[in-house]
Amino acid sequence: MKKTIIFLLSFAICSIAFAQNDKYIAAMKKAVAQVDTARTLDDFKAAGNMFERIANAEKNQWLPYYYHAYCQVMSAVDVMNHGDLKATVPYLDKAQESIDVAKKLLPDNSEIVTMQGYIYQGRIWENPMIKGAKYGPKSSGVLDKAIELDPNNPRAYYVKGQGIFYTPAFFGGGADNAKPFLEKAKELYEKEERTDGLSPTWGSFYNNYLLKEANK
Repeated sequence: MKKTIIFLLSFAICSIAFAQNDKYIAAMKKAVAQVDTARTLDDFKAAGNMFERIANAEKNQWLPYYYHAYCQVMSAVDVMNHGDLKATVPYLDKAQESIDVAKKLLPDNSEIVTMQGYIYQGRIWENPMIKGAKYGPKSSGVLDKAIELDPNNPRAYYVKGQGIFYTPAFFGGGADNAKPFLEKAKELYEKEERTDGLSPTWGSFYNNYLLKEANK
């Protein structure tokens, strides 16, 4: 009788765990689908809010924190493109908070390290003349680590190439120096498949845009 009770309790716990996991995956797939189609600031804010809610409910999962950080970076990109450089800072601060949690959950993950490199790039946008000297090398070094951790991660090459593309040529940047990284990213993007519905795949569109610009 005692063994039967223990078995039933174990079965119930496992059933609850599987149900929670299914709920998490369903919520994440919905949020990932939303961020995949996001184009505007409001889109990224809405997707970011979804990932934040999932992260608050699933504190041991790194992907919600990672995607929340991505949404904040893309929000910073949007306001930067509209000329509001100071407005990038709060978004990047939020991105850093989330990626710090992700790094604690899964150290030495190439995707997480790549996002850290992207955040460092974003810090430059506030004031390129002042911030570039500090955050340019930090971003480059972190992205080198991301490539070392996973040489098949296209986002690491894309973000690295993007940073080089927008760095003045007399500091080692420019289109010609960026092209090898953008070309490698394109090659890897073309091979990439998302089989689980959750894995990061962002960056291909903008990588192709930069590569086209670099080839002009």
